[in-house]
Amino acid sequence: MTDETTPTSENVLNEVDTYGPAYMRIAERLGGYDSTGEDAAAMIELLDLRPGTTVVDAGCGFGRYCAALLEHGMEATGIDISPAAIAEAEKRSPGPRYLVADLTRPLPDDVGPFDVLVNLYSSYGYGATEAEDLDMLRAFHAMVKPGGKIVMQLSDLARSRHRLRTDEGVVVRDTNGVTETLDVDFSTGRLHVRYELDGDVVHSRIRMYEQERLEQMLRDVGFSDVQAYGDFSGAPKRPEDRLVLVATA
Repeated sequence: MTDETTPTSENVLNEVDTYGPAYMRIAERLGGYDSTGEDAAAMIELLDLRPGTTVVDAGCGFGRYCAALLEHGMEATGIDISPAAIAEAEKRSPGPRYLVADLTRPLPDDVGPFDVLVNLYSSYGYGATEAEDLDMLRAFHAMVKPGGKIVMQLSDLARSRHRLRTDEGVVVRDTNGVTETLDVDFSTGRLHVRYELDGDVVHSRIRMYEQERLEQMLRDVGFSDVQAYGDFSGAPKRPEDRLVLVATA
């Protein structure tokens, strides 16, 4: 059994390899990856991307979106802080360029800037403080060419309130063999999820934000023309939807 509980850095909420192979198995069991190809195609249409567009997936995990973007002719690069995730990406999703890097620090000179940065599947909100989260957005802005785009897909607080249907406390649910224990504090936006599957235990900690706050944070670091949607088709956001934000660098 593995049980990942303590961050390895004071600057992050999770272990560096929290979202490694054990988490990937859990997410697959929960159906979290089922719409990857469909989402990538819709995102390309939403942004009207053309073959040859340079796209970086910031927080790429095992590279599923990188592989899907590559299939559509994009020049895809995947970056993740987790060596385990990047090793899995090179094995499961070969073709794109992958890099192990802390996204809050300057990248090597031969990496970027990019036409588009994507940050998907709630791969944001892991800083130890809100200031750390804002620093990551600043780093994202530096990675995008002037006039380029950022796309973020994440759970905002409205979605969590709708799905958990509680103002405070612990929710336990079982889905397809996965036991999830969700402990949420809406006053701070902090969510701690304990996943268990076949003896593997993974702890995930994240800070969620209100939609309006996220939009302002993007503006604060230099992005403009911030648009909010409920999915990659450009549909209006409903409480139950993940939030999709698109902005211009």
